[in-house]
Amino acid sequence: MKKNRDEILKYVNGLAGYEGYIQLMSEKIDEKHIFFAGERSPSLSEGELIYEAHFFSSSQNKSIFIRQINDGWFVDETDLDSVKLSEDDVKVFYTKSSDIKIKMAQIWIEENDELCEGLPVLKFKKSAFAGFIRDKKDEK
Repeated sequence: MKKNRDEILKYVNGLAGYEGYIQLMSEKIDEKHIFFAGERSPSLSEGELIYEAHFFSSSQNKSIFIRQINDGWFVDETDLDSVKLSEDDVKVFYTKSSDIKIKMAQIWIEENDELCEGLPVLKFKKSAFAGFIRDKKDEK
């Protein structure tokens, strides 16, 4: 779905209970742009413009991706309960921060493929943010 500036501001400020990060236009991501569930909710002020953002709710098992495109923001909501995910489909990545890892779910859909004689094959559809892992043992 596409949202305008006022709609995206209201949408992001209504994501209580979600964790994630926001990359603002012309800024690098730092600690103030990272939100952990139960600590502080995602929020934006009027002058802040999102370039890209990812959010995740563990209670709803829902992933949200926001990307600025031209004069609006594209919002993609993914219900991870509606997708068959195996343990191998969720990958963990290290970040620049020593105690935070990012989980990303790879979503594959089985489809018949004419190049494989019409047999069903798994085709990659998208990646979805699936939360953070805080790993204190990685601190230096």
